[in-house]
Amino acid sequence: MHLTRRGYAVLGIVVLAEILALTYGARALNAIAAPALLALVAAAVQLRRADVPTAERDHVPAAFPGDTREVTVDVDGSGVAEIEERVPDGLATEGAATEATLPTTFTYSLTCVDRGRHTVGPLDVRVSDLLGLVEATYRVGSTARVLVYPPVYQVAGREVILRHVLDRSEVERQEFDTLREYVPGDPLRNVHWKSTAKAQDDIYVAEFADERVADDEVVVAATAAASTVDEMAAAAASVVVMALDAGLGVELRVPEQTVQMGRGEEHRRRLLGALAVTDTDSSPPLGSYTLPDGATEDADIVVRGDGDGVTVSFGTDDRTFDEIAVSRENPLVHGGVES
Repeated sequence: MHLTRRGYAVLGIVVLAEILALTYGARALNAIAAPALLALVAAAVQLRRADVPTAERDHVPAAFPGDTREVTVDVDGSGVAEIEERVPDGLATEGAATEATLPTTFTYSLTCVDRGRHTVGPLDVRVSDLLGLVEATYRVGSTARVLVYPPVYQVAGREVILRHVLDRSEVERQEFDTLREYVPGDPLRNVHWKSTAKAQDDIYVAEFADERVADDEVVVAATAAASTVDEMAAAAASVVVMALDAGLGVELRVPEQTVQMGRGEEHRRRLLGALAVTDTDSSPPLGSYTLPDGATEDADIVVRGDGDGVTVSFGTDDRTFDEIAVSRENPLVHGGVES
């Protein structure tokens, strides 16, 4: 507990009044000093008797870079308080500081910027008396972890996997599934001429659902130089999401861990979570980020990052990630899928 600027000003008035009274014998100055001193004492007593503030914060769901979450914070206690959330680099906030009379509830916007596991909090709460003469600063509430996935982009679809990874010479067309933009390597027989004719500058190809992938599985291995880990993580995330959307089981291998084979929404979150935190703490600036020996030998898809960019190997077909990326829009966000 300590005096505020206003408190020091009042204390200065008390001291000056007493000096003048002693020097010149002006008893009237005591009429100024006494109430001011009483105000300081009352402020200190009020603040000492005030409850130590406590805080509870909403859980912050995992998100993608660019996503914004609304975070609600409940602060209990008494007195007038200035409240500020502690936010690390990699996250941006709006409205994360406020001044209010306790107890109070406030909401701020949290925008995810960088991939990784970030820690929000605790709160810095500066409580003062009603006159603002004395204040005490507390660090209250627990911390909250905010998981930010790597970006996910739309990439060439399931026919690439079926041809190059599953060693199928021809995709059995069971049912029309979706349209997407043409990328080099797509067979011309899949061009959707009706949609292409309506578009001025784009070529569209049709993708077909294949019921045979129900029991198929792929192993994805990802490795990179330390300077390209973020790009590698984005490419690997895009590939595993594409494979899951195609109905395949997916196993992911990164240097720190292996996410075992699985399917479904919960497995997708595990894969994205592993890629969110991979190599966010360990590699030195000039170090390497490599898989154990043999980890790529039996992998169906290998994602590699180096000084020249990121390449994706589908069986014997090697392409840069830029070649197979259809769009920089996140298919999970634009498709209405929650992160």
